Amino acid sequence: MTALASQFLQYAEAAGATHALLVETAELRAEEAVREACLANACGKSGRNWTCPPRVGELPELDARLHAYPHGILIQNIYPLEDSWDFEGMAEAAHAHNRMIRTLGAQFAAAGVAVLPLACGGCDYCEKCSCPDDPCRFPEHALASVEGYGLDVRALVEDRGLHYINGVNTVSYVGMILYR
Repeated sequence: MTALASQFLQYAEAAGATHALLVETAELRAEEAVREACLANACGKSGRNWTCPPRVGELPELDARLHAYPHGILIQNIYPLEDSWDFEGMAEAAHAHNRMIRTLGAQFAAAGVAVLPLACGGCDYCEKCSCPDDPCRFPEHALASVEGYGLDVRALVEDRGLHYINGVNTVSYVGMILYR
């Protein structure tokens, strides 16, 4: 492990990440099936968020962006919920997770590396995305999701020995900060 990778893992630990693991992007493949699931629009953001499919880009372009950053840190956060129907808690947890990814991305960048931060769900920086009527108001804060880039989150975490589902009355979110 390089000194830089060790430093970035320490940043993630200090930020309170439940799990932080090194990732080499050579192992990652953007998958059409994952992108299609995003385009099915279960979350309601497809076509309504600049960082979600189809607006985030086509799969070959996304795959090329991923592989332009050879290294990364996978971040998984597990949050408690009041019960299985605690949708407000789920939304608050997703927002907290994405704030952490933004903060860590800024720390990595301050260390002198180029970064591609990926979070959970579509970007949530603005209360309402300007898409499709106006350009993104805050592109420097916009976060695409791991899934939006065509990556299978379940496989990503399980291939690294983590659990995708982490118990009753919890929600788990995954993000990555890729760097070069």
